[in-house]
Amino acid sequence: MRKMVTTSLLVMALSTAGEAQQLTVALSAYRPFGIDDLDGELPLSAEVRLTVPISDRFALEPFVTAGNGRGARGGEGFYGLQLRHRIVRFTNADAFTTYGVAGYYSRSGYEGPLIGHFGLGLSQRVSKYLAFRPEVHLVTYHIVPIGARFVAGFSLGAGR
Repeated sequence: MRKMVTTSLLVMALSTAGEAQQLTVALSAYRPFGIDDLDGELPLSAEVRLTVPISDRFALEPFVTAGNGRGARGGEGFYGLQLRHRIVRFTNADAFTTYGVAGYYSRSGYEGPLIGHFGLGLSQRVSKYLAFRPEVHLVTYHIVPIGARFVAGFSLGAGR
């Protein structure tokens, strides 16, 4: 299954035009809302995301997180695809919403159904090709909120 996810991310990256793509490297943390989902909190994880524009306001973003895991469980994290929708453009920043689906994996395999992700974020340009990108995502199972993901990182290729 990992090969399929990796191959899918690679195909999406290579099948689009090279114009204005971004690579985001970030730290991600997941905290539940008191519901014992996904065995509670996930450890601080590294996240990699590719932004593939599909119009001036929309972009597809495949992502994967990788955390150390707890005890014998080993590595764990999320993988998924989200749609980024720019809602406001400022001089050196963009405010956006994200919505998409994600799956959860651990060393024992891929577990459970797909879960929803709905978020808000800001992409603040630091230089012509670098932007700081903090985000918060509401994580849902069906329509029930089960937790929040906090993401902060840097996007390369952020020029306009």
